Amino acid sequence: MGAEQISDQELTASDIDIVGKTDSGSRKLKIPSESIERYKNLIREKMTPGFWNEFLDENDIHFIFKFENNDTKEYVLSPESEQEIDDLCAKLNNEPPDKTANVYKYISENDFYRDFMMTNYKVMIER
Repeated sequence: MGAEQISDQELTASDIDIVGKTDSGSRKLKIPSESIERYKNLIREKMTPGFWNEFLDENDIHFIFKFENNDTKEYVLSPESEQEIDDLCAKLNNEPPDKTANVYKYISENDFYRDFMMTNYKVMIER
C-alpha cells in the first residue's frame, strides 16, 4: 500500500525482484545491495503521502515515511530509533502506539520477514 505509483517495470528495471504479493496486493521484493539507493529514490519520489515503506538489507531494517506535505523521514531500526518509528507507524495507521510498541516484533509478524527477523533479532522480538 502506498506504492501504487511504482510500476513492476520500474522495479525490475532497477534489478529488484518481485518474489510475490500479499493478499492485499503489496509486493514482496528482493532488493540487491547495489539497487538499494535506486529503490529508496523510487520510494521517496513515488510513494503516496501518508504511508511508509520498510525493507531489509543484509544487516538492517530501513523505514521511509512520507508525510502529507511530501516530506520524508528515514530511519534504520535500532533501540534508539524504535520509539520514534513506533510513533510514526501508529500515527500513519491511526492505531494506538501500543500496537507497534515493539517494532521488531511488529515487523517479525510479516511472514516475508519472519525468518530473517527470528535469525537476527530474536532477543529484541522476545523482550
